[in-house]
Amino acid sequence: MSKPILIGLSPNTDASDAWLAFKLLLQPWRWQIGLEQPQLKAALKKYLKFPHVYLTNSARTALYLGLKNLRLPAGSEVVYPEFTCTVVPQAIVKAGLKPATKLSPQTKAMIIQHLFGEPDDLTKIVRLCRQRGIILVEDLAHSLGAKYLGKPVGSFGNLTVLSFGRDKIISSVFGGALLSRRPLAGQLPLPGAGWIARQLLHPLIFALAVPTYFYLGKYLIYLCRKLGLITLPLTNLEPAALPNALAVLAMHQWRKLNKLNQHRREIAKIYCQTFKRRFNPSATYLRFPLKVPDPAGLIKFAKRRHILLGNWYENKIVNLPTHWRMDQADARRVVAVVKEYVHQ
Repeated sequence: MSKPILIGLSPNTDASDAWLAFKLLLQPWRWQIGLEQPQLKAALKKYLKFPHVYLTNSARTALYLGLKNLRLPAGSEVVYPEFTCTVVPQAIVKAGLKPATKLSPQTKAMIIQHLFGEPDDLTKIVRLCRQRGIILVEDLAHSLGAKYLGKPVGSFGNLTVLSFGRDKIISSVFGGALLSRRPLAGQLPLPGAGWIARQLLHPLIFALAVPTYFYLGKYLIYLCRKLGLITLPLTNLEPAALPNALAVLAMHQWRKLNKLNQHRREIAKIYCQTFKRRFNPSATYLRFPLKVPDPAGLIKFAKRRHILLGNWYENKIVNLPTHWRMDQADARRVVAVVKEYVHQ
């Protein structure tokens, strides 16, 4: 039985995360409000040098909240990278603004993504935004812990958005944060106990399912979804604050941030050497993007060999996994499958 190599399905979760989630399930008094929410805020504030931090139930909530509180005229254009998740333009529209993929005189804000953890050219971008009076929003969904000229990515903009989703740099199953240079009006409600309980079950379910994914595991996940025990990642969430129980999970992963990112870099080095790509020691390499002639075909080919590759975004490229569950032998196995498919 070959070891499953999966790019998603809570790739950050280890035994300590599952044990922590189990203990939290038995401590409902810590679910909504607790000590970890201010601790997480303080850690993010110190690291990224922002005066105001708001914890949210998702990155899309954080982006919507940040854009809404800019109080821009209705219909103002927000430029964003076209090659991105659909929740980005959705959040722009929800905030009453207009998504755009090219600069124009109507551009009032710009979202940059540092895609897959590779820092964008912030020198050029910051200069452009200052010259044109454009508000800069940094999206760190892929790049928490990356550096640009020795400074943390995410500390350059007017607003910064973080994601603690299940397959992001650090994970609390659902979650995100907004960092702002100025205080925001209003306060988000906290989610209910039932929703929180389902998120705490998530690390336990996947800790059982992932090791046998291609045999029993995928059926366990399917059953849990049918029973409503798992919330799908792109579920239409109402804006809410991050409950304390998920802040506990996020803080636990925050303490492993450097370890998780260093492991990703070590796996990415193997891919860079194989596919003749420049290695960037300042990147986080959440996933390793690779252009191949038939991305969808490669994904199907690899799946038959018990390897799940990613399709962020739109099946235009494949993503190779870099997370902590992989060792260097696993990375070489992925490389061998890619080569076999490309050269067949």
